Amino acid sequence: MDQRDQELLNKQMRWLIPPRNDAVIGYTILAAFFAGMMLGSVLFAYNVGPMRLTLNHDAAVPTAFLN
Repeated sequence: MDQRDQELLNKQMRWLIPPRNDAVIGYTILAAFFAGMMLGSVLFAYNVGPMRLTLNHDAAVPTAFLN
């Protein structure tokens, strides 16, 4: 295969290889990540009782909130 044949082959095969678009790849990775997070939150959800606020007795508590 000489130089001219190689150029013709490259010209014919150029449409087979799409140009790389890094933005589309990044958005696809982000979409897959968030879809996995949502799916995981639905599949592995667990029931938690009502949360109680506990005060740390070692910390200084403003007296205005104790009334």
